[in-house]
Amino acid sequence: MKESVGITQLYALVVVLIILFAGIMAFAINRANSFAIKDKIVNILEKHDGFDLTHELIGGMDYSDCDQEHFDDALEEIVCSLQELSYRQTGVCPEFEGNVEVVGYQRNGTKTTGNNKSSFCIVKQSGNASKSGVVNMYYYQVIVFYHLDLPIVRQLFSFKNIGQTKALYQ
Repeated sequence: MKESVGITQLYALVVVLIILFAGIMAFAINRANSFAIKDKIVNILEKHDGFDLTHELIGGMDYSDCDQEHFDDALEEIVCSLQELSYRQTGVCPEFEGNVEVVGYQRNGTKTTGNNKSSFCIVKQSGNASKSGVVNMYYYQVIVFYHLDLPIVRQLFSFKNIGQTKALYQ
């Protein structure tokens, strides 16, 4: 009888260690994927010299258009990148004070409103003003999300990954 109790405790310990290991691996994979997406979006914004925050892909995007090599629109290229890297994490865009525009988007390129879950957020911030008072520089912050997912328990914690473009001039 004593051996059966010891085996049961050992079995429970092995199961807990397997679940923890799987959770750590899932966290590492989610984090690496979010960094790859963030870097890709920042590069797209810099390549297109900015982004029109009023733009939206009404009704989403047909992913068969992702075969082309050159995109005329930054949002279409971002949506195709999300599809290519299998990014499916979501979160709520933070609110900023001051002269800042924040827009959240879903995976298919449609805007999110309020506290709805977004796949990524783009924040446009003005830079320094010239002597005449006209702002001639701005930059973008890109916010993507990743989660700590443990098997059985699901999402425990949500994290943000924030990247920033270089200064872009008007």
